[in-house]
Amino acid sequence: MPQSTGFAARLPLLSLRQTLMLGVALGILLPALFLAYFQVTAKLKTEVALRVEAPMHQYAEVLSRGMAVAVWNLDRGVAGELVDAVMRNPDVVSVTVTDEFQEVFVRKHNEGLQPGATLMDQRDIFYNGTRVGRLTVEMTAQRIEREMRQDLLRFAFALLLQMGLAFLVIWPLFNRRVLKPLLELRADAHRLARGELALPLSPQRKDEMGELAGALDIMRQDLAALMAEREQKTLALQQELIERARTEEALRVSQTKFKAIFDASPAAMSVSRVNEDTTTLDVNIAWVRLFGLERERVIGTNGARTGIWRDVAERDQGMRILRQTGELSDYRTWMYRSAGQVEMLCELSGRMVTLGDETVLIMAFDDITAKHRYEENILQLNATLEHRVEERTQELSTTLAQLTAAQSELVRAEKMSALGSLVAGIAHELNTPIGNSLTVASTLQDHANSFSASMGQGLTRSRLEEFVNSTRQGAGILMRGLQHAAELVSSFKQVAVDQTSLNRRTFNLQGTVNEILLTLGPTIRKSNHQVECEIDHHIVMDSYPGPLGQVLTNLINNALLHAFEGRQSGLVKVTAAMAEDGTVHLLVSDNGAGIPPAHLARVFDPFFTTKLGQGGSGLGLNIVYNLVTKTLGGSVHVASELGHGATFRMVLPRSAPVVAFDVEPEALAQ
Repeated sequence: MPQSTGFAARLPLLSLRQTLMLGVALGILLPALFLAYFQVTAKLKTEVALRVEAPMHQYAEVLSRGMAVAVWNLDRGVAGELVDAVMRNPDVVSVTVTDEFQEVFVRKHNEGLQPGATLMDQRDIFYNGTRVGRLTVEMTAQRIEREMRQDLLRFAFALLLQMGLAFLVIWPLFNRRVLKPLLELRADAHRLARGELALPLSPQRKDEMGELAGALDIMRQDLAALMAEREQKTLALQQELIERARTEEALRVSQTKFKAIFDASPAAMSVSRVNEDTTTLDVNIAWVRLFGLERERVIGTNGARTGIWRDVAERDQGMRILRQTGELSDYRTWMYRSAGQVEMLCELSGRMVTLGDETVLIMAFDDITAKHRYEENILQLNATLEHRVEERTQELSTTLAQLTAAQSELVRAEKMSALGSLVAGIAHELNTPIGNSLTVASTLQDHANSFSASMGQGLTRSRLEEFVNSTRQGAGILMRGLQHAAELVSSFKQVAVDQTSLNRRTFNLQGTVNEILLTLGPTIRKSNHQVECEIDHHIVMDSYPGPLGQVLTNLINNALLHAFEGRQSGLVKVTAAMAEDGTVHLLVSDNGAGIPPAHLARVFDPFFTTKLGQGGSGLGLNIVYNLVTKTLGGSVHVASELGHGATFRMVLPRSAPVVAFDVEPEALAQ
């Protein structure tokens, strides 16, 4: 039976005594509480209506009429007396009179009342049909509610007294007439449950409990008779069951083995009685499918006469092995399928099994014709496999050498391209300060020639001062231009040395990146895109600035070349920050078209490019990956979303690992 939930589910946990007490309490208490609640509620509504609402409406009506003249004449004294007369009622909370401009004309409030729920009546004040103000009367029912609560408490006390008296009357009757007989019946039921059927039940009175005890005693007598009869039959059945169990056990073993062989195995199988003639008892569906013979045609016949053996002598040889050893394993012989129409090579396995007093042979047939042909083909292939392997190995070695040479040449071309970009940047950046210096020098030469010519005509003080000032200004401009050129040469020299060598040194990351961006200035300005750098100037690294510069150059050039196709302007940002673990997170990001998801996993692969035949070698990002992971000792990852740009994140140690280069750094710098 489904179990109930909630309060009903907890009732079975209570005893009968507790249930009765609870029922009596609820039976008396709940109706009385409901009756009291409705009576008090009804009385409260009546009292509120008579003692609060009716006076409130009367006060509002009288005051709205009496206040008309006082409000019209602005006589606050008369208005105050009228309000004071109403405020004598202790249930009045406040009386407020406002004029036609919503300003308070008269207001009285009973300060002795505690805050609570109130009733309100609002009336407009008219004088000769014109609205001159508004009256608000507010009253409370607190005093009436206190009276009702006192009445409710007196009712509750009377109710509790009534419940006590009811329990004093009900409990002795219940205990003697119901509870005590039930406890006796429970004890008798426990005796019956323990199998004590000989003793009669305890005597009961002639009432409903007595009738229940009588019915229970009749059930005891019937159970005693049934138990005696059951014991007799049990003794007879035990012997029968012992004999039947032996027979069923032997049958169960036989049926289990037979079912496991025939139903669980997909192999073609047969069961035969081993005698002088070896009679076939049964074959499974896989056997019928393999040999193409009907089961009824095979059962009860000798296997040699079924026509499935190509050479009966081989069958006889297999049977001799079975009789000598009791089993046959991996025995190969040629057999016929479909009444001799098709030959097939079968692998036979069999075992002698004793079932009861009979010995049976269980055989399994496996068609290995295709396997046999595969083995022959494999033998033929193995004969030529070694020669083919040698030829393929030679071809692969040659191809690998060619690919290695091509990759080295492409890497050298990438480095030369980067060096060419560096030279172009140096020439372009030095052109401005040197050109300015030449212009100033030529101007000074012209001034000197003019001054020399004027000396033959006579030298004046003003002319001399003019020449000296112009010469001083020109020299200042010339010095500043040459100093700027010298600074550029120094920066470019450092970048050139870094990019053409693998020297390790300590450097400021911000300064190094700015020098790299300076060499890329012509390329950036030619692209019409912007490159911004946001790097903390406190980051100092002990690493290889040359490979780091090549990495940044490749990433920035890659972004300028591929990220902004079809766009007029774009932004490339180079940012770096220190992580909590001491590593440097260097990011190169753009707001371009992004990288398709299908290409993200291959961007670092060598020779992977979407610009094949358009100047792209597919080695730029592969060089970046190798330099970051091997030389700089860090890691590099790319994240991108179509239409939202791409971000290359490099995690670099502040102190790079020591790298053993195949070529000495000094040789690379030459």
